[in-house]
Amino acid sequence: MNYGQQENVRVKNQIVDGLFKELETKKFSEIRIASLIKSAGVGRVSYYRNFDNKEEILDYYLKTIIESRQKQRRTQNVILTKKSVKQDLSSTFLFFLEQKDRFLLLFNSGLSAYVIEYFRSISNELHHQDPQLSNNLYLTSFLTGALSSVLFEWLQRNTPETPDEMADIVLNLLPKQLLEEK
Repeated sequence: MNYGQQENVRVKNQIVDGLFKELETKKFSEIRIASLIKSAGVGRVSYYRNFDNKEEILDYYLKTIIESRQKQRRTQNVILTKKSVKQDLSSTFLFFLEQKDRFLLLFNSGLSAYVIEYFRSISNELHHQDPQLSNNLYLTSFLTGALSSVLFEWLQRNTPETPDEMADIVLNLLPKQLLEEK
């Protein structure tokens, strides 16, 4: 990545940080661009060079964290064994635990449906890219909806269980025929 691209990412991340700073005191619909750019410490031109509206900021944030999680997953085993799924679930819960404060701000601002829909759309894209999932659209939808709901419930309950405990809970909810016995 060249300097210009790095600088652009830095500015986008400042704007994301500014959005979450605004969400600490305002509902998403109440946030005005003027206060957002002030919180972000960027100029109006920088804002409009990168985003057309607040939803694009939210999409950028969600895309960034999903890409980060996917990079982590690429280093892990992809065969659906009980052990590999538990490791993946545990690392997923740990990953989102690190984003807990931001997700709670989104939920408390009435954006949980937006976030769930974003995750669903991403899972549909991944469904077509992953040969293990490409033959079962319903399985992908089921897993995305179930995992998102459990994850969001866990975050909203202030994460009383550890990521490993949550992995065990979800693993026990999955159909046994989904996992290879290894």
